[in-house]
Amino acid sequence: MSGLSQHSDYADVIIVGGGMVGLALACALRHTGLQIVVIERGEPQVRYSLGRDCRVSAIVRGNVRILEGLGVWKYLQEDASPMRQMRVWDHQEAGGIRFDCSEIEEDALGYLVENSCTQQAMHRAILESDNVEFCCPAEIAELQWQREQVTVKLTDGRTLNTPLLVGADGVRSWVREQAGIGVWQRDYKQKGIVATVRPQQSHRGQAFQRFLPTGPLAMLPMTDDLCSIVWSAENSEAERLMRMEDDAFLQALNLTFGPMLGRVVEAGERAAFPLKGQLARHVVRERVALIGDAAHCIHPLAGLGVNLGIRDAMVLAQEIADARRFDEDWGALSVLDRYMKQRLPDVLSIMASMEGFHQIFTGRLPGLKELRGLGMRLAGNSGAIKQILMRNSTGLSLPVPKQIS
Repeated sequence: MSGLSQHSDYADVIIVGGGMVGLALACALRHTGLQIVVIERGEPQVRYSLGRDCRVSAIVRGNVRILEGLGVWKYLQEDASPMRQMRVWDHQEAGGIRFDCSEIEEDALGYLVENSCTQQAMHRAILESDNVEFCCPAEIAELQWQREQVTVKLTDGRTLNTPLLVGADGVRSWVREQAGIGVWQRDYKQKGIVATVRPQQSHRGQAFQRFLPTGPLAMLPMTDDLCSIVWSAENSEAERLMRMEDDAFLQALNLTFGPMLGRVVEAGERAAFPLKGQLARHVVRERVALIGDAAHCIHPLAGLGVNLGIRDAMVLAQEIADARRFDEDWGALSVLDRYMKQRLPDVLSIMASMEGFHQIFTGRLPGLKELRGLGMRLAGNSGAIKQILMRNSTGLSLPVPKQIS
């Protein structure tokens, strides 16, 4: 897809990385009149499990409103499965906590969507504008940092100049590396196992998360009454689970998850990925901004990673649009600092929460079991605390623009 001349040597913004977060930024900027170029090395191969992309994301209600404002949700809603309730419990506790969308007067806490479906919907939204060029496959050969612009040389010989380069190229960001930005990293020594499974009973829009000493097991509702599992386990246990034959894995899954949906009768192909927490030491520098996993990566136990990235994209897009309106240089550090200062409280609070949950549910210190049980009972019995937790976790209480003005 191309809205710019193939020989264009200027772009107002160049986005490196054509995943969900990079495309969200392109969607947000597509009607601003700015010329946007997205550079993607190659579309990732989709790994299917029971005919579904085994990589999924739980898009929280606040971010659904963002996708509605961007004109993306209309292309996505048929592929999205609502999560109306969520039940969370400890492996040693029978009760746990139940969250219901009616408690915050919403129709859903969020929606589960296959990553490839989200990207396809964003591509369709980008086609509505002639101001976005999607270059794929395309690879950068060299970056030249200058005072007023970045020169981007592609391996096909094309050269582009831009006042702002955005790194949306994932946890191993090449842009971040070229900008000389280091990271703080936390290795959880765990892997996340993902697969699509078929339970006997209808999930009725319920999501489940069971915390185990080796990591959480989530069962998330998909369309057609399928479910997506995300089973986080210590490396040795994850490797053991991945080596199992299909029947043995099904037996282990049923034993661990329990009978909430009857038996799980079928599991598709499994995939596993290492779990790490990461934060860039600088989210912005002159002429460079990082968004999504390039800036921060969190434990997937709450499924909030892509939601943080989409909120990054929206805040950065609004700062770029505002800078253009007031004739500012949107690649200047003074403008990019405004983006960083707005996003860090959200990012750091979520990262701290995920680290806290990880320690509380996997720690083996004396008294932690009792503390977990007490915390769950307090949160479950307090309507006010529960509502605050739910509105924060669904992104409804955050001051993030829902569309770019």
